[in-house]
Amino acid sequence: MENKTGHISDSSTDVTDSEIEQYKDKPYEELKQGKYRVKNPDGSLRCPFCLGKKTQQWQYRDLLQHASGVESGAAWRKPKLKAQHLALSVYLTTDLAH
Repeated sequence: MENKTGHISDSSTDVTDSEIEQYKDKPYEELKQGKYRVKNPDGSLRCPFCLGKKTQQWQYRDLLQHASGVESGAAWRKPKLKAQHLALSVYLTTDLAH
């Protein structure tokens, strides 16, 4: 079945926004426990879910914008990636706010 964006979707693999909200809990807890490194030694920040990307030195505001953008981004993005970035957004605003 083709969705509004022209992509073919399989309803058995579609994940709703409310499900993504539920999936954020595990990566959020792992961020709080320090499983993922968010702070670089030089004080800059990094996205622990976008390894291999060129930019791994972010300012707080820019990383928050990145996380929010991926979390609410295109429908083709994998639900796990969206949930991880939602967790990062929550972590940044709740636990790491300056």
